[in-house]
Amino acid sequence: MAWNKPGGNGDNQDPWGNGKKDQGPPDLDKLIGQFIAKLRSLFNVDFKSSGNWQPSHLKELRISFGLILFIVVAAWVLSGLFIVNPAEQTVILRFGKYADALDPGLHWMARFIDTKYTLDVQKIYSFGLQGDFLTKSSDQSDLPNQFITVDYAKKQNPSAINPEASDKSKNVVNVELTVQYRISDPRDYLFNVVSPDETIEEVAAGALSEVIGKMKLDEVLTTGREVLSSGVLDRIRTVLQNYHAGLDVVAVTLRKVQAPDQVQPAFNDVNRAEQDKATYIQQAQAYASKVVPLAQGMAARILADANAYQQQSVLTAQAQIAKYQALLGVYKTSPDLTRERMYLETMQGILQNTSKILVDSNAGNNMIYLPIDKMMQSIKTEETAQALETNSTLSTTPTDNLTNAQDPNNPSSAVGSEVK
Repeated sequence: MAWNKPGGNGDNQDPWGNGKKDQGPPDLDKLIGQFIAKLRSLFNVDFKSSGNWQPSHLKELRISFGLILFIVVAAWVLSGLFIVNPAEQTVILRFGKYADALDPGLHWMARFIDTKYTLDVQKIYSFGLQGDFLTKSSDQSDLPNQFITVDYAKKQNPSAINPEASDKSKNVVNVELTVQYRISDPRDYLFNVVSPDETIEEVAAGALSEVIGKMKLDEVLTTGREVLSSGVLDRIRTVLQNYHAGLDVVAVTLRKVQAPDQVQPAFNDVNRAEQDKATYIQQAQAYASKVVPLAQGMAARILADANAYQQQSVLTAQAQIAKYQALLGVYKTSPDLTRERMYLETMQGILQNTSKILVDSNAGNNMIYLPIDKMMQSIKTEETAQALETNSTLSTTPTDNLTNAQDPNNPSSAVGSEVK
C-alpha cells in the first residue's frame, strides 16, 4: 500500500516515523531551558533535570543573559584587533568621519563603529603615456613681448592674430614616457580627489603637452630631452600639490621622442649631419691642438734668432766703426804708408781664397814650387763649409712640421692648409 493512501483507515504512514497527527510549533521555553542547561554544564553548575529544565527563577535568567552578553562583547573586542604592516598606513573613520591615521604596529578599532582603509605607502606605481603633441612654431621667438598692440602684431607676425596660421607652422612630435609615483598622504589620497590614479594620468598628459608646446622641434629631438623630463616632473608635482591629491611623483622617464613616421627619414638625415658636424669639429680641434703649439714654438724660435741676429749685427757694426776710427787716426798720420798697407792686406785676403797662382816671370828663377797639397785641402774645406751651410738652411725650413697638412689621407688637411 502506498504511503498516505486514501482509505488507509486513517493511518498516516510517514517515512520519517512521525506518526503524530497534531504537531504544533516547538515550545520556546523548552528550547531556552535546554540552551541554558548546556551553558551551565559548561561552567560546571549542577542542575536537577538534564533535558526538561524550565526557568522558574528570574535570577537564573539574568545570569544566562549576562553570560551571553559577555561572550558577545568579548568577540566584539577581539574582532577589533588588527596589525598594520611596516610598508602600510591605515586611515580610521569613526561614523564616516576621519578620526586618525595609524602607523605600522598592533592597533584596535571599534567594530561596526570605525572603518579602516589600509594603503601601501612605499609601493611605486607607474603608468605609460604616449601620443602626438604640438611643439612651438619655428617662427615664434623664445621671449615674446609681454605687452603688444594689435596693429603692431598684425604687421610683425600675422600668425599671432590668426590661430590657423600659427598651427600651420607648428610641428608634431611623438613622445612616449613613463611616470612613477607613490602615495604620500593616505588621507588626501582617499578623500580629496575622487579618482587619484586617473587624475594623475590626466595631469601628466596636460603637463607634457604644456612643456612640449614651449619647445621647438629641434630642441625636443636633440638637446632638450632632459629639459623636457624635468619640466614635466616639476609641472606634475605643482598641480598635484594644488589639488592636495596625496601623491608624490618619484620620476619621469622619457623613453622615446621621434618625429612622425612621414618625416622620420628627413630627421634621421639631419641627425646624422649634426653628428658628422660634431665629429669634424672635434677632429679640427685635435689637429689645431697639435699644430698650433708647433707653430708657436717655431715663431718663438724665429723671434729669438732675429733678436740674436740683431744684436750680432749691431755689435759687428760697432766693432767695424771702432776699427775704422782707429784706422782713420793712423791714416791721417801717414796716408801713403797706410794706403799701401791696406792694399796689400786686401790682396792677401783675396788671393788666399783662390786656386790661381801668380808667377813673376821676370824673377829669372827656373825652379818654381807649387803647394798643390795645401791648395787641394783648401778646396775640400771650402766644399765642406758650403755643404754644412746648405744642411743648416734645410733643417730650419718649417715644411717638415706641416707635412701632415698636405697629406690627402688626413681628414684635417683642409684645416692644415689654412694654418700653413
